[in-house]
Amino acid sequence: MNRTKPSSQSRVAADVALTNYFLLRFFKEHDHRFRHRVRILFGGSEEIALNDIKWFVANIGAPYQAIVTDGPFPVNNIQKGLLDVDVELPVGPQLRGWHAGTATNTVPGAATNTVPGAAAITLTGVDESTVRQAFCQSGNIAPDIAERLHINATAQGVTIEATGVAGHACQPSGTVNAIAVLTTALARSGLLEGRDLTAAQAIAQWTKDSYGTGLGIDCENAESGPTTANGGLIIPANEFAEADKVLGAVSGETSEDAIVLHFDIRYAVGQAHEQIIERIQAQAEAAGGRIVDILNDDPYYVQADDPRVQLLTATHNDVLGCEARPVAVGDGTHARFIPRALNFGPEFHADHVPAVDGIDLETPPFIAPGAGNAHGADEWASLKNLKTAFVLYALGLVRLDQYLQ
Repeated sequence: MNRTKPSSQSRVAADVALTNYFLLRFFKEHDHRFRHRVRILFGGSEEIALNDIKWFVANIGAPYQAIVTDGPFPVNNIQKGLLDVDVELPVGPQLRGWHAGTATNTVPGAATNTVPGAAAITLTGVDESTVRQAFCQSGNIAPDIAERLHINATAQGVTIEATGVAGHACQPSGTVNAIAVLTTALARSGLLEGRDLTAAQAIAQWTKDSYGTGLGIDCENAESGPTTANGGLIIPANEFAEADKVLGAVSGETSEDAIVLHFDIRYAVGQAHEQIIERIQAQAEAAGGRIVDILNDDPYYVQADDPRVQLLTATHNDVLGCEARPVAVGDGTHARFIPRALNFGPEFHADHVPAVDGIDLETPPFIAPGAGNAHGADEWASLKNLKTAFVLYALGLVRLDQYLQ
């Protein structure tokens, strides 16, 4: 399913593309002569499956040295493994045909019928007062869950919408998964039965946090940090099967009375993806379901003492006057599929870079609370930060060119 979602290239990526363009223009206008040919490659498939760079490397060839400008400063030398798993669950009449979420790598947030990140369901054969009693007055649902629910009577039935806090699947801190909110409420409401209830209970358990605890796949180490697991997209199983046919994939027969939940998993370096799959399969089977599709990309790893990593890290620290170190992330960049590639900025994060003059680390005050996250509402970029990144790229490119000679 992840291979069919629309690209959600961020405004930050567009800003960095312009920074790269002006960087080469700067060198041209100052008649700087590099020892190696320097060019920019713009990819349009980074948010889908990185098929652009896979094709380029296979058909054109890999650059002698690539610098990927799609991560944090000073240098990102570790990226977690990327594992996409699609789980089919049988459902009854209430959850049949359910759609939720907008992108596999986004924690679904705002949940209405018109706002991206939807996590809403319409129950039939029940009146509004019964639903309100079940969700708001029964005491079965915790207040922090109930306050995120919105109930409306429609011509089709009673619609329950859940509100969360959107964000990128690889950086779930501060997010709230609207699918988890809704299924938790449904599982405790007493309004579902049979396969609908089993499916809601399973999804609520699997998505209870963003670190795979409910799936039994949680893991953390000093090198790469914690494994993250985002259940961010649900579609009817027959639509999933049609998408796979278009792609030429084979996932087996699917049922009209089933839904498919997609997991975006970023697993820690050293964790075996085969064991993750085994545990998810066991969980799915216990709920009457099965895994219908898997896509794995192994972790990306460059030693912190690699001379190129040390050179770019030193460049960053020289400019900013700090002592930052290479960092690990859960993102997946083009560097995974380019031999010898390095990830160098353009993002500054308080977790990795100490507060120094010349960069903004705080969300601007005009951004609403809960907004501004990557892949969420009001994603933002700092012009001050981009100007600082420009200096880092200019100096880093010259130094690396000299070192490679």
